[in-house]
Amino acid sequence: MIKIEISEDARDFIRKKADAVTVEAMEMSGCFGAFIMPVAIEGVPAEPENYDEVMADGIKVYLSKGAVCEPGGSRILLKGDRFIYQTLEVEGLRYDI
Repeated sequence: MIKIEISEDARDFIRKKADAVTVEAMEMSGCFGAFIMPVAIEGVPAEPENYDEVMADGIKVYLSKGAVCEPGGSRILLKGDRFIYQTLEVEGLRYDI
């Protein structure tokens, strides 16, 4: 079972825009090779059947299939300055290539 915790400020940020959050597996590459990074986006994915659905702190979380959580679970946090730019960040979750 996948355990996800959403910080209070991230929950408020998500609820202002949607009632769900989607964690996409985004492939990144650079000088040190390729890796897949989890990216959180407010809202329901276009094709929810391609995701695992988890309820976390009253919010539906859609995870790209193949997500692996740390033993203690994963967290979705809000990062940035509320006056300039804020974004959601995922900790404790990875995808295998």
